[in-house]
Amino acid sequence: MQSPLSSSGTLLERENNRRSNQARRVHCKRSSAWADLPEELLEIISRSLNIVDYQNLGRVCRSWRLFYSEFKQSFLTSHSPLIVYASTRAKKYCYFFDIATRMKYKTKLPRHICNFKFCLGVSSGYLIMLCLKTNDVSRDYLWVINPFTGHQIQFPCMPWPHCIEDYHDSCFSRSIFASFFASFGSQGQDFLIMILSKYVKVLQFCTSRDNKWKQYHYYNKGGHILDIVVFDGRIYVINSDSRIGIFNLRSCDLRFLELNFAPRFGSHFDKSIRLVASNGQLFVVDSPKVYRIDLSRKEWVKVYNLGDQALFLGHGDMMCSKVINPSKWGGQSNCIYDLFPFNNKEPWKTITRYNLFPFNHQEPRETIIVDFPQKGEGKGYASTKICSWYFLPVSSSIENVRDE
Repeated sequence: MQSPLSSSGTLLERENNRRSNQARRVHCKRSSAWADLPEELLEIISRSLNIVDYQNLGRVCRSWRLFYSEFKQSFLTSHSPLIVYASTRAKKYCYFFDIATRMKYKTKLPRHICNFKFCLGVSSGYLIMLCLKTNDVSRDYLWVINPFTGHQIQFPCMPWPHCIEDYHDSCFSRSIFASFFASFGSQGQDFLIMILSKYVKVLQFCTSRDNKWKQYHYYNKGGHILDIVVFDGRIYVINSDSRIGIFNLRSCDLRFLELNFAPRFGSHFDKSIRLVASNGQLFVVDSPKVYRIDLSRKEWVKVYNLGDQALFLGHGDMMCSKVINPSKWGGQSNCIYDLFPFNNKEPWKTITRYNLFPFNHQEPRETIIVDFPQKGEGKGYASTKICSWYFLPVSSSIENVRDE
């Protein structure tokens, strides 16, 4: 006869199994209770979360992950812009500052881009970074990475400057006027990067489809191109002659529009003129002046009041700018948020500040200082490698350029 213990183990083993099964049942009941929280309660909970906690919310269980995915864009839209920052002493991290809550976050960069040399731009939530060859990497290249989703794509280095050694020159980053990253084509599975050179009349672009750089020289097309932007599926440019044009990737050609009431920018081609695409509208910023481009009436319209909107204006060549409604997170409307790095004499600190001033300039402006300590990440003076506005709503969707 078979012993009654032979198929079930010892009494101690059976007791442990019984307790383990009880614990699993209790855990399943508790997990089921959390998973079955009504959507209305999850919405209330999510309102008090910061961006990091909201991302963690989507990792709790399947039902919370579905809630996270469905309401993610609404949450991001209601969140204030961040400031993304990295200094020359930051080898492994870049930092984020929430201007509404004044919270600071940091994200660790992938190992292969920890020693990036320059950030050429911030576009569609992606950082466009030039990485130099190291002992582990045999050549220089461009990495485009989304610090929130982790999505990244590699491009070969652009052909200009002609000498690879020029990339190592500290003046190289200042030779870039603007850059952007976008999806390309109707399927949105290909990607495009475009770079505007400052001192040479050339547009450079590369698609992930063929992974080869192409150049468009515009020597006979008027003044210098000052900025490029994706708007309504097309690439728009603006030059120093106050002319706005559309660049066609397929034909590799630039066609300027005939628009009325264009202002004059002056003779300096390196002025900080910005094309800003926001809320289905195209703006030109010659700070503090703002113009709206009415494409249906083919004219420039000077903006005298931003209404419930605010202009977030980046400083320098890598900065992205937007016109958005700040009321959702308690910001001030009809204002300009002007961001720029601040040179600091203390080598262990790097400071960024932004000015907040009314659009009509009749009230005093407010200056907000953001301090990013960089202890333990290097020696010597800390200068800026990244300092830009970062808009969360665009971090989960990439601008698309139509293949036409």
